[in-house]
This record gives sequence, C-alpha cells and structure tokens, in this order.
Amino acid sequence: MTLEKPSMDTSSLTARLVEIAESVRLREGAEGIAKALWALAGGSARSTHEWSRILSIPVPVLAALRRELEKRDILQPGSGLHLTEAGKRFLDSLFGLKESPDALCPTCRGKGRILPPQALPLLDEFAAICASRPTVDVTKDQSHATPETGIRKALLLLEKGLLGKSILFLGDDDFISVACLLARKRFLSDSAGGGKLTVLDIDRRYLDRITEISQGEIVVREYDVRNEFSFPEPEPFLVALTDPPYTVNAITTFAYRCRQAMQAGGTLFLSMPLPDTETLGEIERNLIGMGWSLREIYPQWNEYIGASIHAHHSSLFVCEKLLREPPENSFQLRYTPFYTADLRKPGAAYQCTLCETVVAVGPGQEFETIQELKQAGCAECGNTHFRRQGKTDAD
Repeated sequence: MTLEKPSMDTSSLTARLVEIAESVRLREGAEGIAKALWALAGGSARSTHEWSRILSIPVPVLAALRRELEKRDILQPGSGLHLTEAGKRFLDSLFGLKESPDALCPTCRGKGRILPPQALPLLDEFAAICASRPTVDVTKDQSHATPETGIRKALLLLEKGLLGKSILFLGDDDFISVACLLARKRFLSDSAGGGKLTVLDIDRRYLDRITEISQGEIVVREYDVRNEFSFPEPEPFLVALTDPPYTVNAITTFAYRCRQAMQAGGTLFLSMPLPDTETLGEIERNLIGMGWSLREIYPQWNEYIGASIHAHHSSLFVCEKLLREPPENSFQLRYTPFYTADLRKPGAAYQCTLCETVVAVGPGQEFETIQELKQAGCAECGNTHFRRQGKTDAD
C-alpha cells in the first residue's frame, strides 16, 4: 500500500504550531496548540465552552486562540467551531485522522456516575432550596453549583461510607451541607446519631440561610480562612469539602485549614478546575508538602450556573491526610493574590445586549461588579444582560 505524502513536512507543521502558540501566548506551547486542534479535528468540540471543558483551558484563552485560527484561515468566523477547507487540509497533514469514534458514555459523559431514580425526589427538594440561595458575591469568587452537583457529591460520600461521618464544609455558597443533610435523612437510618455537619464561611448571609433551612441541625460559624483557627473542635473532622477561589494561594490556604481541622487519614474533597501543567504541579507540591496524598481526580465533576471562564465546570480532587504529618511550622501560607480579581486589571466596560449602551464597571464606578449592574439593569432600557467588551458571550 502506498501512503500519500503529507502536504507539509514535519518541521513546517511544528513551526506553524509554534507561531500560533506564540501569537496567543499559550503557556502549554506548540503541544498545547496541537491538543486544541486535535479536539477540532475529531469534531468533539462544537463550541468554545465545549472546547474549554475538553482541554481544561479557560474560555478567554481559547477565545483568543479562535480569533487567531480565524485570521489564519483555519476556522470559519461565526457561531460554532467549523474548519475552513484550508483548515481541514492543515489538520489532515498534522494528524492524518480518518475517523474519531466517541467512546464516552452518552449518559454520564465521562463522570462515571448518574443520579439514580431514588435520588430524583431528593434532587427536586434540593433544587427548590437552592432557588433561595443568596446572590453571589463575585468579589469573593462565589458561583453557585447546580443542584445536581450537590446531590452528586452527597451520593459520592454515601458511596464511600463517609456521609454519616463528621464533615467540615469550608465555604458553602453551594449549600452542599444541606444536600448532605437531606441525603442522610433519606439514605441513613441513624442520621440523628451521625457525625456533626459544620459550615465555616466568610459570608454571613449563607450561614443564616443554612441555619434557617436546617433548623439548627447544621453548625455554622463565620470564618475567614486567612485567619488562624480560634475555635478548635472537640474532635477532629473525618471529612472536609471545599471549593475555594481558583488561585494557587487560595487553594493552598483552604486545603491547609482543612488539614488543620482533620484527623490523620481524613478525606478532603477539593473542587477546582484543572489548570495548566505548571500551575497544577505547584498546587500538587503544596498539597503534598502540607500532608495531603492525592488519591483520585473526577474531571468535570462540578457544574455551575456561573463560572463561565471555566465553561461552568470544575474537577473534584480527593485527597487523604497522611498519617505522618509534616511539622506545623514547615509550610508558609501566602494571601496575595488570593481572589481571582487580584490577578486581573481592575475595571471593565460592559455593553447592554439590547440597546448597546456601554457602562463602566469597577472600583470608583457606580457599579463595582457586573452583578450590581445586572441587578440594577440598563439605565436606558432596563435590560439585565450585558456583554463585556472584547467578549462574544453575554453575562
């Protein structure tokens, strides 16, 4: 059999990938561009958000890559991700792909879990409760997880025999503690004698609402993780769940506080997006350095109503506290930058999607956050949907 000669030699293909990577300043370099193009070649990515979920690369980065690929006549302008004829020839030279069968489970789409029929009434009850969650405070990186995510986490704890243990929720704007309480009452016969459910959060609004919903069955305390614990528990926790701001310092600090509150062998469920390789390596080194062993990763486990920068998803990391802990003073915490806003230039301009009025948002402006602008609505037409200038998706 005679093989067709590729339309471009290997060195030319590599050079073109390097050019694209340098144009968009992709940290993963030419190999990262190749992975992004592979998702397009196989047809698995039909939108920028799907592309982001597949690659675990933030949406804004891929939006910049898309614009670059359009300029190079690889992608067609417009909605969806569609290759040009030139783009098809380039990817054929790069990969030689003939067919890409979809091996993912069509039901769970790779999560490995579904919500069983017994949990559906629980989901309905929890979804009604979630509708009353306080509005998110974006300055604290709050973003509500979907009700399905809360029930899925509770069922994972049940599966691992941890739902009835003493559980710490370090930050809980998702009301995962409430989902666990409901699951205890539904699936455990001795829920009254189970371990304590405790929520520590910086936002008093969520604590008050959780107290009201649980009728005091969930212990709540106001707490900022940047402060040392001032209220040691009588007995260490066996389980901790946290979904911190997505910076290295915040992820490290939240994981460290969980370690301080837990007994040896305890389990941590840490939610965060899969970052680039260098950032992930730094986080893993911090986790190991403070006494956590990484046991499992559930990719794209969490789904959010917000968090559009990460395509509304994050992953779930399961860690176990080492029996032999490092010295207490052997790990140094850093608090700057802490929230993701600390990494961005302050201020932005948003355009009304209806009348196209442009509104400045940020420190010193009438509206300091996009949430405040959306609550007030456009002063010209009352519309509550806005598009950040330079983006294609509406907030």
